[in-house]
Parts: sequence; structure tokens; C-alpha cells
Amino acid sequence: MNPSLIHESGGGSIVIMSSIAGLRGSPGLAGYGASKGGVRLFAKSAALECANAGLNVRVNSVHPGIIDTPIWTKFSAQGLIPGGNAINPDVLASDTVARRAGQPEEIAGGVLYLASDLASYVNGSELVIDGGLTAGRYQLTSPDE
Repeated sequence: MNPSLIHESGGGSIVIMSSIAGLRGSPGLAGYGASKGGVRLFAKSAALECANAGLNVRVNSVHPGIIDTPIWTKFSAQGLIPGGNAINPDVLASDTVARRAGQPEEIAGGVLYLASDLASYVNGSELVIDGGLTAGRYQLTSPDE
């Protein structure tokens, strides 16, 4: 990155894609989780380095949860999921607060927010877009309980 270009433009925003796997452990995905956790800390360090260099550049990471993308087919094909069967992301996400898998457009909305001036005070942060998965397991309870 050429610092003189940043000074000419007045600054900017860097949004780095990670995953909720970078926030918590998952059996069978140690390498994937470690790389996504590394991305999380890379974004924080880059935010600090930009600030120390006097650059008006914000750096944040996005951590999607279970999103309806082809990654689930890859996990199945590589034997990372027991049984090797095709995975339905909506079934995986059925006990999240949202009770469904997310859509790529929902992640894109978060990225657009971080890249925009609306997030001018957001720097070195993680935006978790996971339908409530990291909040805990959703359990339907009756009002009488």
C-alpha cells in the first residue's frame, strides 16, 4: 500500500472477511479456525499500524455464521463433515436465533456498512453476522413455562 495515495484520497476503509470459526472452536476445523482467528487479529493490528502511521484508514473484520454458499458442499466432499453427505445449511442453522442460514446479500450489507462513512467511528472491530449463533442455542419455550 502506497501511503502517499492514502493521504491524497483522505483515507479509506479495509474490510477483511473472516468467520465465526475465528471466534470459537469447531471440531474438525482446527486449521480453518486458526486461519480465521489470525485474520481477526491481523485486522486489529492493521488498524493500529494505520493509526500509528497517521493514515486515516479504518480496518475491520466480518465474521459470518452459517451462510447458504457452496462451502458446505466442499466440507462434505473433503470428509470434514461426518457421513460425507450433502449438508443443508438451513438444517445446521435451525437452532440459531434466526432459525435459518444467512444469505450472501446479508453479509454484503454489513460489508457495505463498514466501508461507508456511517461506520466512521468503527475501527479494529469485528462485525459478527451469524443469525445469533454465537449468542447461544435457540430453544423454543412455551409462555407457560
